[in-house]
Amino acid sequence: LYTLDGSNLMEKTLFEYTGDLTIESAIAADWHGSEIQVNSLLLPKEFTLSPAYPNPFNPTTTLNFALPVTSNVLLEVYDIKGRIINELIKSNMDVGYHSVIWNADNNASGVYFVKMVAGDFVNTQKLMLVK
Repeated sequence: LYTLDGSNLMEKTLFEYTGDLTIESAIAADWHGSEIQVNSLLLPKEFTLSPAYPNPFNPTTTLNFALPVTSNVLLEVYDIKGRIINELIKSNMDVGYHSVIWNADNNASGVYFVKMVAGDFVNTQKLMLVK
């Protein structure tokens, strides 16, 4: 990191802040002041399985989830009798925000449950397929 006058900031603190901080916008520039392209990565603070959308659905719904650490993830769909009808994910996944689409085109209308297991995190939610 450099200041606009070219001095190195690697061993200096730019600023300190206590509490929540929201960055509204940022511009990255080289030491000549020319703007450079950068990517930012938002990391979740906790495991989450967001409500499926849409729900009720026909025939697809999207499941979004967040991993604060790299984890073995199991995402399964169960029918009303508790039988596994679809294994959407069973793999090690990187930290971050993820999304998967369930296409239930080959399933009957009714109530289903999606269960996510990642480390000690377990969450289940109800889905309604309406054809």
